[in-house]
Amino acid sequence: MDNALKLFYYQFHTKQHYFFCHDILEEAWKGNPSFSKNDPVVSLILFATGCYHYRRHNHVGAKRSFQRAYKVITQAKSSQNLGLNIEYYQKLIVQMINNIEQQKAFEPIQLPITKTMEQQILQDFPNYILTPHVIDDDYIVHHHKKRDRSEVIQAREAAIQKNNRLFK
Repeated sequence: MDNALKLFYYQFHTKQHYFFCHDILEEAWKGNPSFSKNDPVVSLILFATGCYHYRRHNHVGAKRSFQRAYKVITQAKSSQNLGLNIEYYQKLIVQMINNIEQQKAFEPIQLPITKTMEQQILQDFPNYILTPHVIDDDYIVHHHKKRDRSEVIQAREAAIQKNNRLFK
């Protein structure tokens, strides 16, 4: 999970590739044999999803994702190390919800990572920075529409064919 978190924070702050951030942590989270929807890392997955929607002006989806992120992190039973100041992170989520309700424009977000986490990220990604402007690269902003989905489509078609053979 540590490597996934470092890559997540790098993509989140430097590249603002929120869709990829979601995928990074979701894959690592589901790689844990005892994963649960109440794991603290789920809050970061939902937060990245909220940012993806917010930047694309889907305020309903963004607000819902941020609200779910807040619920997960406030109800988390473990003290899983996310490399975050949890108190400031909770305040940031509330601020994001308020920004949406006040119809404020999306701005780059700085997650309150710890100094230790920042140092670990810089070891793996020397060009790690908080990008000060909103990245508007079409491939990143609209990634769910632009990505290569051929593997997903092939897997879905294979599952349909398998089900058709089972029910004949």
